[in-house]
Amino acid sequence: MGGSVWSGALWLSLGSLVSRLLGAVYRIFLPRILGDYGVGLFQMAYPLYAVLLALSINGVPVALAKATAAQRAAGRAAEADRLAAWTFRILLGVGSLLAAVVGLGAPWLARVVFREPAAAWSIRALAPALAFVAGEAALRGAFLGQRRTGPAAASQVLEQLVRVAVMFPLALALLPRGVHWAAAGATAGAPAGALAGTLLLLILNRRRGPRPRGPWPRAALLRLAADAAPMSLSGLLFPLLMLADSVVVPARLAAAGLGLRQATAAYGRLSGEAMPLVNLTLIAGAALAASLVPEVAQAVARGEGGRAEERVQQVVTLVWAAALPMSGGLMVLAPALTRLLYGGAGAAPALRVLAAGVGFLSLQQVLAAALQAAGRGWAPVANLVWGALLKLALSWALTPWLGIRGAAAGTVAAAVVAALLNWRAWRRQCQRPSDWTTLLAPAAWPLAATVVMGTAVQLWMAAAPAAGATAGLWALGAVAVGAAVYGLTLVAVGQAGVLARIWAGR
Repeated sequence: MGGSVWSGALWLSLGSLVSRLLGAVYRIFLPRILGDYGVGLFQMAYPLYAVLLALSINGVPVALAKATAAQRAAGRAAEADRLAAWTFRILLGVGSLLAAVVGLGAPWLARVVFREPAAAWSIRALAPALAFVAGEAALRGAFLGQRRTGPAAASQVLEQLVRVAVMFPLALALLPRGVHWAAAGATAGAPAGALAGTLLLLILNRRRGPRPRGPWPRAALLRLAADAAPMSLSGLLFPLLMLADSVVVPARLAAAGLGLRQATAAYGRLSGEAMPLVNLTLIAGAALAASLVPEVAQAVARGEGGRAEERVQQVVTLVWAAALPMSGGLMVLAPALTRLLYGGAGAAPALRVLAAGVGFLSLQQVLAAALQAAGRGWAPVANLVWGALLKLALSWALTPWLGIRGAAAGTVAAAVVAALLNWRAWRRQCQRPSDWTTLLAPAAWPLAATVVMGTAVQLWMAAAPAAGATAGLWALGAVAVGAAVYGLTLVAVGQAGVLARIWAGR
């Protein structure tokens, strides 16, 4: 088997890694400028933004990549270019309309939905990003349909570079006017970055030749919308969970006796400090999911169900091998990492809980992508609904009792349920029984190696100095120690060779 899915995933992973590392810069330093309350205001704007994107455009890049790849394979490159061009225009219009509605409705949203009037400025500052990200999504889908992952990765990196370059000067400049103004200034980095990424993709796209002309491809656009709809809804896992947290967590903490400012600050520790570290661990899963779609779609279209099944099983194996050590590392190093990055360990308890779900969060992405590529795009949507309902129930019940750890536990439970239900649906697609050992067995050796790694890291940290710059360096050294021990353990038990053969496509 060829390794095109792996090479595509590698480029997307590298682009996403660099992008998220750049994003980690502001996640680390922004709390030091805004404080927990300011980060809470900053974060409140994003759940609504993410939900609107997921509902309107998030499924389009994958659906467009799938559609244009099929057209190019059939020798209809001009039709593929025309579909991509019209998709860009339509999405830019939809995104601009959403940006206007959110911008004008920001005071009402802040007051009624989030119960924090000071968040209005951050919501309004973020609104223009809806237009730019919409256009960027269409352009990325067009490049992915050409199997060109480099431009998509480059746009991600540029977007974060510009975002970081804009947000800090604006936040510092506006801080004397109040923390709500500073949070809005930091939020304004998002539309600036999205605009830069869109312009880069437009420039790279125009270099391919003249712009495609002709009437709008009505039938192709309707098929694209039908494919994108379930993909958009199934991509709602994180946005829905974020939105639920932004509404439920502060309210339930307030019900437990915290003041509004304290509840917002606690939410800031959960969403602005713990979740970004977990999101860093999901890079490989997201890249594998994006690259898996064309592979599975082609195999299913050719009647090669066995090839699609084999490829998904290989991806499951790689996901466990990548996710479990990161999960274990976050659980062991949560206090040290949060203290090093944010100047305090307030987010560590929630981070430890969230870290336990890293493997299932990644599996949910991959299995949803496989189902979408196989033409069963509504199955992940239904499974997502069950996960979201469980999340809401647990967050409501546990947050007053466990604080932000309760909301984190709800997120993990939702991911587990969605991943297991997606696996059952995939096995039915393959006309196989719901054999849970096939899903969980590849985790055995990575889990054992993770236990060894965790023990080594704990021993390393036991010798760390109590405080100071040396303590921070010691925590960074623990990451290197953990990676080395994990890799050597896999080599010792013979699993490193198995993973290498999967990556090589043999």
